[in-house]
Amino acid sequence: MPIHLPPINRRDFLSGTVAAGAGLLLPRNLLAEETTTDPNLWVLMADVHVPADREKIHRGIQPAKNLALAIERILAFAPRPAGMIVAGDVAIDYGEAGDYATLGALLKPLRAAGVPVHFALGNHDNRKRFLAAFPDAERAAAVEPQKFNKFVSIVEAPQADWILLDSLSLPDGVPGRMGKAELQWLAETLDARADRPALLVAHHNPDRNMKAQGLLDTAEFLAAVLPRKQVKAYFYGHTHAWNVSREDDLRLVNVPGNVWLFDKTQPRGFLTARLQPAGANIQLHSLDPTHSKHGERAALKWRA
Repeated sequence: MPIHLPPINRRDFLSGTVAAGAGLLLPRNLLAEETTTDPNLWVLMADVHVPADREKIHRGIQPAKNLALAIERILAFAPRPAGMIVAGDVAIDYGEAGDYATLGALLKPLRAAGVPVHFALGNHDNRKRFLAAFPDAERAAAVEPQKFNKFVSIVEAPQADWILLDSLSLPDGVPGRMGKAELQWLAETLDARADRPALLVAHHNPDRNMKAQGLLDTAEFLAAVLPRKQVKAYFYGHTHAWNVSREDDLRLVNVPGNVWLFDKTQPRGFLTARLQPAGANIQLHSLDPTHSKHGERAALKWRA
């Protein structure tokens, strides 16, 4: 369920912080002179798994601390990114109201710095509770939700359209599904915007092997996407791993997680994507700057 959190002004940020006594870390340059924004620079994040208790340690990791560290790193960018896109699994387990309240507090410095945040929810999220937690959210759905009980949307950037999809099937289930109606909407939307490069984002990974862990309707998704050459890449999370691969000539980008790892050699962190007319430069930002993959880059060339 893509939801868009707009920037908040600094007065509201400061008054909210003081009133709530939240103890949020003020970035050193938040109150300094204005920092410019790069309209072609985007942050991609996935699997932040924020709990209600920001001190909670789960599987040896403190998720809230990791997200706060990632945001601190992002706020140090000059110029700042045009936005941040989170590819799902925002909450730790079942998408409780407290999880999203803590998430909102952690995101305030980023939003106060003028960086909007866009979400696609994952299998550990809850649509209703997420909406209730963010009454100021711009629910910029491109289709009425009752048509297929999901939200999808388009975030326009100068070089491409980010199309945020909804693969949430059952909360706290592992696999995901887009469904026939959503895929029909996607095909119709792509056909109507055939002159615009499209970058797709959802939570679940493509799963050709049908292991019941990734996107269950992978075959149908790829059948809709591969023939439409304006689709240049698919960004996803779910696997808590960093990887760039291909499906035919379509680029697949696995956005790393911020929390526990299924493969201990993988980094925790986030990506930046600098969009260009014919491609994108992707860079990994590991939370551990000593990790062997920290700073790793991938130059993606869009298919013709």
